[in-house]
Amino acid sequence: MSDARDRLLSYINGELLKDSTHRAVPDTPLFEDGWIDSLNILKLIAFVELMIGRNIPDEEIVMKNFRTVTMIVEHFGAK
Repeated sequence: MSDARDRLLSYINGELLKDSTHRAVPDTPLFEDGWIDSLNILKLIAFVELMIGRNIPDEEIVMKNFRTVTMIVEHFGAK
């Protein structure tokens, strides 16, 4: 697994899902079953911006780009 995927999964499981019994894996649909709520999506976006070292343009903040950890890493090219 890539370093970016590992870091993102660690953040999601350790911070966003810390009070949950759920544990995300690379292809877990993060929103379909309510794993990530509206407040946590903002935290997730901020974390991805830190990982990639730039702000994400508004037009790229769409559900399809954040559906799974794999899709986030592939779309934003997190290193």
